[in-house]
Amino acid sequence: MYKLVKPLLFKLDPERAHGVTIDALKCVQKCSALLPMVNKIFTYRNPILTQKIHGITFSNPIGLAAGFDKSCEVPRVLENIGFGAIELGGITPKPQLGNPKPRMYRLLEDNALINRMGFNNIGMNKALSNLRRHTYTIPVGLNVGINKSTAYENRYQDYIKVIDTFKNDITFFTVNISSPNTENLQNFHHKDEFSMLCNALNQFKAEKDITVPIFLKLTSDMDLYNFKNILPSITNTFDGVMLANTTRQRDGLISKNKVEEGGLSGKPLFERSLQLVKYAYQQTKGNFLIIGTGGIFSSTDAIKMLRNGASLLQIYSSLVIEGPGLTKRMNKKIAQYLTKHGYNNVSDIIGLDA
Repeated sequence: MYKLVKPLLFKLDPERAHGVTIDALKCVQKCSALLPMVNKIFTYRNPILTQKIHGITFSNPIGLAAGFDKSCEVPRVLENIGFGAIELGGITPKPQLGNPKPRMYRLLEDNALINRMGFNNIGMNKALSNLRRHTYTIPVGLNVGINKSTAYENRYQDYIKVIDTFKNDITFFTVNISSPNTENLQNFHHKDEFSMLCNALNQFKAEKDITVPIFLKLTSDMDLYNFKNILPSITNTFDGVMLANTTRQRDGLISKNKVEEGGLSGKPLFERSLQLVKYAYQQTKGNFLIIGTGGIFSSTDAIKMLRNGASLLQIYSSLVIEGPGLTKRMNKKIAQYLTKHGYNNVSDIIGLDA
């Protein structure tokens, strides 16, 4: 089906095509009788893929990365497309339009996308209202960002506001300090600024008795020296680290759209993300949750990420380019790989090559 629709969608501006997709998913979501059919078509189940992490059961390791459903509009459909978890958002306290359009580009020759969206979303209150319209059967996370208008010295408070608002409705949070499209956001990767954020979050968690896991999403452009400097604070504050978000680098690209500003996602990120995952696993001796993301297009990519230390994975660009059947194909082939090599569970291969 996607092979038939894809040429039509790809004739549209990428953001317009995304809007058309969301509208179509809204129609499916309104007809609850269709959801079991969607689930049957796109979901692969096998107990060998199941893991329990931080008290959360993930039926498979393939999750949906943030950015697809920014305003929590179609989570009921997304949970039926074969993911082990979905991450919504990013959400900021106040609604914001994001950066001027056009702000999303396809680089099909490179299996990649570029975006400079700028945390466009409807704000935390309307997003929460959308979320509460449904109940969910898989883990639902929320990516948290900051408003462009927030004073520099108060930026960390935006994360706290959103987490406090959603704390009773979300399975996990992801604090996003990695987007290249919000001015000064990546300054949080610097040790002193990061310590300020961690201190504020730890104080908030203690005061409000926050038990929902909070993960951290980092940029793929971070060097290993800086990563090592903030890693102790990461493990003392967060429940997992997501490696890694988009890059500003354009090395080796051939698509004409490579000149566009913004964050590059997709296949070109894979080796860098894999390196960061492996390094984090080594530095934490396998005792800290790592979520691998960036350039995962196949079961081979997924298995490499798992064997280098990621317990969970997320995809986005590959879903756009390959279509919703990708999740089922990947999970089925991962299960076949585990069975063929005599493993009892996906957790048995985590970190074997790290």
